[in-house]
Amino acid sequence: MLISTRSRYALRVLARMARMMSAGEKQPVSLALLSEQEQVSVRYLEQIFGLLRSNGIVKGKRGPGGGYVLGMSPGKISLFDVVSVLEADFLPTNCMSGETSCSPEDGFKQVSCTLMDKCVTRPLWMTLRNMYYTFMKEKTLEDLTEGQI
Repeated sequence: MLISTRSRYALRVLARMARMMSAGEKQPVSLALLSEQEQVSVRYLEQIFGLLRSNGIVKGKRGPGGGYVLGMSPGKISLFDVVSVLEADFLPTNCMSGETSCSPEDGFKQVSCTLMDKCVTRPLWMTLRNMYYTFMKEKTLEDLTEGQI
């Protein structure tokens, strides 16, 4: 249920880029500058931005004056858009995927859970997952930068 450092760093860095845009800066920003400002290594940002770029969240510009810009306005980038690119899936428990059993009888193996239909906690995990999805899809990078979360 933990959100990885990749997602946490991405949201921080993208929020900084969104604030720069709202302050009137339209030029691409270098990963070196973002690295310095957010104290994240350039190498790690390169990995993150590779994924974000391939999904249209950021656009890269090569050469002198190159760097990155947001692929769309901050109000159109949902937090879910960002995190879903960087996380395999957000499931509070393994059994949510239907691939792993939490039952000692099944030996915690990669099998469908034999308790799935009668598990008393499954509705709780489903509700938590749905709340997360709803919240992250409704909130945008703009909301994050404006402190509306």
